[in-house]
Amino acid sequence: MLTVYHSTARSRQLEIIDKAKAGSWVSLVAPSQSELEQLAKDYSLDIDLLNDAVDIYEAPRIETDEGNVYIYTRYCFPEGTEVATEPLLIVYTGSQIITVKRRDSGLLNRLWSGAVEVVTTQKTKTLMQILDEVNRSYRIQLNKVSKKTLQIRAQMRQSELTNRDFVSIIEIEEDLNEFMTALQPQAAVLNVLLSGRYIRLYEDDKDFVEDLRLGAAELNELAKSRSRALANIRQAYDTIATTNLNHTFKRLTSIAIFFSIPTVVGGLWGMNVAVPFAENPHAFLFVLVIIAALMSLVIYTFHRKRWF
Repeated sequence: MLTVYHSTARSRQLEIIDKAKAGSWVSLVAPSQSELEQLAKDYSLDIDLLNDAVDIYEAPRIETDEGNVYIYTRYCFPEGTEVATEPLLIVYTGSQIITVKRRDSGLLNRLWSGAVEVVTTQKTKTLMQILDEVNRSYRIQLNKVSKKTLQIRAQMRQSELTNRDFVSIIEIEEDLNEFMTALQPQAAVLNVLLSGRYIRLYEDDKDFVEDLRLGAAELNELAKSRSRALANIRQAYDTIATTNLNHTFKRLTSIAIFFSIPTVVGGLWGMNVAVPFAENPHAFLFVLVIIAALMSLVIYTFHRKRWF
């Protein structure tokens, strides 16, 4: 779906207009091939570069073609997709800002709804605001991951982790790896923008881009930190589970040894040969006393040496 937005410094209310004009923002969401071709025709864009915008595996980068700057980025989209991020293309032309999103998502809703003031005639600032929303999408999800990590850690202290919790940990780690794969080249893209080779930047713009670059780098480090924390939780729980299993085997082995004593003693006195106390009417009690004494001795020895 194609939507054209426009606002000015004098009239800051973002409006939807029928036809693009200088200083407008053209948004194409969930495009078909015919819509991409029409967009390329109407705004003199490269169709191959536009097709890259709907490639789910497209990595953040910058391309230029006939004076237009194509900025590929990835934003966090953890709403039931195969991967944790989605591609977004921002085209910086001489007259407009053009965005192409592969899927319909709420990434730019704050800009479109007016929650964040947008002046589309200020193209560079609008570009920075879009990139800021990209960073924000990661920040929101990483905050959720942090809460989930603390929750899992609290459950681990009580040894209450289930198979579902382990599956959840693996899924979160996969998402974090996806975040890091996107955030690292994204920081490089922002660094290239900061150089001013592709887009002319004023001092305020440079400060904004620098904040975005530092934000992306900080998010990348945060994702690494959360990934290490989850890996440590898994390793710690594996160690705890292994220790508990060893204790269980020790107890079972000790119990087997304890019960082998009556079997051995009873077997010896049950042989069809002459044995002590064979003619004694209290022989059975003597055997029980011997069994009890041996078991007590073995239990005392195991307890003293902490073998069970």
